[in-house]
Amino acid sequence: MKTINNIIENSALSLMSNYYRYSVVSLFSGILITVVSLLVFMFGNMDYVSACFNF
Repeated sequence: MKTINNIIENSALSLMSNYYRYSVVSLFSGILITVVSLLVFMFGNMDYVSACFNF
């Protein structure tokens, strides 16, 4: 099983320094967590979301 460091070393992020590398990884993981949580909220409260946006 590949670790996160092995995946980073084999990608284009390996050309960056450690600080930039982990900041990019944390940025994309934060965006992914936000999108997943918004989708969970939207599908869990579909009646509220549809009332707000007139779906």
